[in-house]
Amino acid sequence: MKNRNIGYVIVGIIILIAVLLWFRTEAPNPQKANAFIISTAIFLIVFVFISLRWMHETAAALLGAVAVLLINYIGGTISSSLEIINFEDAMALVDWNVIFLIMGMMIFIAMLSETGIFGWLAFRAFRMAKGNAWVLGMVLVLLTGVLSALLNDVTAILLLVPLSIQIAQTVGVHPFTYVLPMVLASNIGGAATLIGDPPSTIVGSHIGLGFVEYLINMAPIAFLCMIVLLGMTTLLYRKEFFGIKQGLSPALEIELEKGAQIKDAALLRKAGLVGTITLILFFIGDLFHLPPSVIALSGAAVLITWVKPDMHRMMREVDWTTLVFFIGLFIVVGALERTEVISWIAGKINDLANNDPNIASILMVWVPGLASGVVANIPFTVAALPIADFLTAAVPGTGNNVLYWGLILGADLGGNSTYIGSAPNIVALGLLAQAGYHLSFIRFMRDGVPVTIITLIIATIWLIVRY
Repeated sequence: MKNRNIGYVIVGIIILIAVLLWFRTEAPNPQKANAFIISTAIFLIVFVFISLRWMHETAAALLGAVAVLLINYIGGTISSSLEIINFEDAMALVDWNVIFLIMGMMIFIAMLSETGIFGWLAFRAFRMAKGNAWVLGMVLVLLTGVLSALLNDVTAILLLVPLSIQIAQTVGVHPFTYVLPMVLASNIGGAATLIGDPPSTIVGSHIGLGFVEYLINMAPIAFLCMIVLLGMTTLLYRKEFFGIKQGLSPALEIELEKGAQIKDAALLRKAGLVGTITLILFFIGDLFHLPPSVIALSGAAVLITWVKPDMHRMMREVDWTTLVFFIGLFIVVGALERTEVISWIAGKINDLANNDPNIASILMVWVPGLASGVVANIPFTVAALPIADFLTAAVPGTGNNVLYWGLILGADLGGNSTYIGSAPNIVALGLLAQAGYHLSFIRFMRDGVPVTIITLIIATIWLIVRY
């Protein structure tokens, strides 16, 4: 078996080399052909390692960034054709607004999660549904969508899925009945706000969108897609929702309630007040030209000052691996920009669009939408941004940001088709496995693919009609 796997790797390497050698002839600047092909090779290797889980995503992105810089300095000293991007320019291409926005939200959420509010909300949903499996499923999906928009999708899954598994056992349905629609809702809900999903944050920061401007454009289509998800969930799980014969287990219900208590009411009051003020600032921040990152960091700093948590422990709650992943990824993609790989790809897509804004919009929805089912949507979004820049400048009638909206919708909604498409999917998979439920690739696709196709169609129609 090992020999066979080694053989596949060797064949893959040979194919990659052949493709890269052909691609070298496409370099717009023959004097920079070596840098053109090397930056492409580094990006593809990083992309494959991330998508196939051959290496931790942060390690892969960091390795790619280091490779770019080492080749630039060592290789560039030997030959100018190997100059890719220097350290100063690489740092300038990192979107620090994204980095600090995510960091600020992580600090705030880490403190808020200690209050037990999310478990309490899920249990209130259980009580409100009075054991009705369908009502409970709809409430959990909506709750996940709302929390994904207000916090972020990964956080919503981390906090709600463990309790949802217990709720499913209490009601008497398979946990997939609740967890899979919740995962799909997290990706849809995450598209509604600037802080909900990494692709939303990345694109919004790139074009300088304010919280309100983003909300006005994306919240309506996200809401529409959420309604569609509720209907499709009812259809897909009609037997589970309406065919339950098992009654509620009082013992399980009592156990569930024990784990769904408010743990720190004082912290909840403080976090609630600061969170409310922070959310208000997100809405009115444009009046003061406040970047979202400054608002998020301000909220986190005020809460830290007020609560006085153990800072060493609190900083450990920040997912530094994700932040380093973003930094490394921005550098690797920045290398593609500097060596004109991005402009070459954008030119080919522009040829397909033929200067038609509707065709360009369709491509910017469906290419990311289909690709996000095969590869992780975060690196794809970062790589596709310069392409959206090029097409927006080249295609008449796209100056209203329609291509950026298409990219957001394609990446967010397309991430629902397979469990490797987005971070919430992978997190939910791990939580299910910890509880003893193993989700197969095909089983996820049974729910994910139909929802993805329908929502992408709706998003396409929305863009063409509205913009």
